[in-house]
Amino acid sequence: MARAIERNYGKAVRGVMATVNPIKKLLIKTYCTVHKYINIKAIEIIKHEGKEEIYRFFLKYINELNQGVMWADQDFKSTNHFYHFSEGKGLYGFSNALAECKKYYTMALNYAKAGDKSKAMFYFGAACHLIQDTTVPQHVNNNLLNSHRAFEMWILKKVVSGYNFNAAEESIRYGSLDKYIKSNALMSNDAYTVFNNTYDVEKRYRNLTNVIIVEAEKTTAGFMIDFYYELCVNNVIKLHEFEASS
Repeated sequence: MARAIERNYGKAVRGVMATVNPIKKLLIKTYCTVHKYINIKAIEIIKHEGKEEIYRFFLKYINELNQGVMWADQDFKSTNHFYHFSEGKGLYGFSNALAECKKYYTMALNYAKAGDKSKAMFYFGAACHLIQDTTVPQHVNNNLLNSHRAFEMWILKKVVSGYNFNAAEESIRYGSLDKYIKSNALMSNDAYTVFNNTYDVEKRYRNLTNVIIVEAEKTTAGFMIDFYYELCVNNVIKLHEFEASS
């Protein structure tokens, strides 16, 4: 009974959101610049680590990857992009970031096995979006009212203006999709706890972002590497298909 009520609540909220959907789409095109920025930085990490094959593979499909990243936020799918760091739940009445990431990752693998690499990379991009969202504190303490939009827009303005955040130099590989989401959620909440009482808003946002954006880049790079090797294991791509000489 409780679960049925929760589902009905979610449907009602989605109905209200649908009325403002056109406005949301305009915001998405702008905000997803940050996700695209993280993808590019992650690919640069892969190159920095000397994994030239993997770097060339993701570089080839960067457009599909970024299209998937942007699509993941359309039609209010972002209401499913929350994962409480301790409870393992999303917003009341909705799915959660872990469940959605698993869904997109499975779709990516299925399309890859079927021979459609472009579609596979599109859905893998959507999965990357969830890995990145769980580095944002408001996505892991499920508090939409706690300056969520203000913080996201602050990051966007910094990225667009060319501000140099701390740069990640190496990937983090967990080898498990669950661990990417859960570890990012814990890290994000810990960082929030450390910096939340900083009175100066600019300093608070800057210090927090310098922690979480590095983790987003590192874990996205690791997630990409893991996916590449899974494609190799499933014979979707040949191990040396994307060497520099190819």
